[in-house]
Amino acid sequence: MRRFLLCASALVAVLGAVALAQAKLGVEDYGKMMKANAQAAGAMNKAIGSGAYADARMQVATLRTNYMGLQAFWSDKNKDDAVGIVKDGLTRLDALDKMLGAATVDQMAAQAAGKEFGGATCGACHKLYREGDAQSGFKFKAGVI
Repeated sequence: MRRFLLCASALVAVLGAVALAQAKLGVEDYGKMMKANAQAAGAMNKAIGSGAYADARMQVATLRTNYMGLQAFWSDKNKDDAVGIVKDGLTRLDALDKMLGAATVDQMAAQAAGKEFGGATCGACHKLYREGDAQSGFKFKAGVI
């Protein structure tokens, strides 16, 4: 059953990535994706904390799919530094997925990797391109788009 869930998650991620690659991501869609990423990252961190590693891997798959869409968004905008941040995020997600799929998961290391993913990717991009906060909402800085 676990193998089925992991395979199904991978298939959904691949199909989602193909769909995102074919559709242009607009600014409004970008905001929705950011909210989805925040929810997926929160659920991933919660699942890691509770030892539900298969659930955490499903959230990693969601994040990976979304990041592929973000990579296309920033490529279309010719923002090489943002593309680099997204690629770094994808690399971090791959490493975390591998860690979570191990026979014995080091929970502390996985939690640290999950938090580092958010700080290194989300935090870096927000610092460069976004303004606002979780209460008032985020928007692109003037002149970014």
